Amino acid sequence: MDMKATLTITSKGQTTIPAPVRHKLGLSKGGGTLRISFNEHKGELVISKPTSIDELSKKLSGYIKPGISPLIDADAFYQANRSK
Repeated sequence: MDMKATLTITSKGQTTIPAPVRHKLGLSKGGGTLRISFNEHKGELVISKPTSIDELSKKLSGYIKPGISPLIDADAFYQANRSK
């Protein structure tokens, strides 16, 4: 579902993100962090929510094969598997 809204920019260059959009992004009343990018070719401004560590961990855990423990200490792994 696409959600469209019109933003008003103040003389100081500030704007408010409409409440329905903030709710969809999971932003609290206390604020939050968003990523902004500008596509010069399209003249398009994109505002997105950065992936949290928990979301990233959940996505990456789907790539770990069952029965294999994740690598926690790279140095210990290197020391245990280096050729002598």
